[in-house]
Order: sequence, then C-alpha cells, then structure tokens
Amino acid sequence: MKIASIMKRLAALIALITCPPMAMGAERAAWIGPGTVSCADFGQACRDDRKGAENLFFSWAQGFMSGLNTELLERGEADLNKLSVAEQKELLRSYCEAHPRAAYFAAVFELYNRLRRDQGLAGYEKIWRMPPSGQSPKTK
Repeated sequence: MKIASIMKRLAALIALITCPPMAMGAERAAWIGPGTVSCADFGQACRDDRKGAENLFFSWAQGFMSGLNTELLERGEADLNKLSVAEQKELLRSYCEAHPRAAYFAAVFELYNRLRRDQGLAGYEKIWRMPPSGQSPKTK
C-alpha cells in the first residue's frame, strides 16, 4: 500500500514537471525537463517526496553535466565523480535554498563549475564557444 502511494506521488510529480513543456509544444526550447523549473519548485517537490523528487532532479543534473562534458572532450572534461553523490546533492540543495528564484539548472551549472575548479580546470563559461549562427555545436 505504501509503495503504491509513493508511486502515485512520483507519477504526479513527473506529470507536473513534463506536461507544461508538452503543452507548450509550439514554442522552441533548448532545454526541457525537471532542471528547467525554479529552485523554489525543486524545494517544494522535495518537501512533497524527498527521495523520489531529488533523485529525478539529480538524474537530470547528471545528464546535463554529461552533455556539458561531451562538448568539452577536446579541452578537458570534468571528473563528475570527484564529489560523492551525497555531496553533489547537498550542493544543489544548498544553492537552491539560497536562490529560490533561480532555475534549478543554475544550481547544476554552479555544481559543474565547482567540480571543474576543484580539478584545476577553467569554469565552463570561460571555455564554452558559441557555435556559428545557424549551426549546432559539433563533436568529433
């Protein structure tokens, strides 16, 4: 009975997070998913279902940071395992508690840059290159 209740809440959370982008299907979006909501919404989701919501958001964060790393393979990617999962989740929670109006992805960028700095690498914003107008970033 308890597992069914948790699953229903998790399904509702997933629907809440993913349905707005689907409803706005006509609009362009570079990023979609849980990471595009505000830190305040992240906090509320975690208060409603701490483990399920935090794991959902953290999974998005890992995918996002992996994508950032892929673009940097030629210039020095960050070791995403330099901090434990628990430490990474704590950094994301702390950032969002301090910046409730920020988007969750801002917390992810902060975590990613922390990982890079701790490894002696430049922050992502210092090495990212804007692709030429009308082109997507290229990977080899």
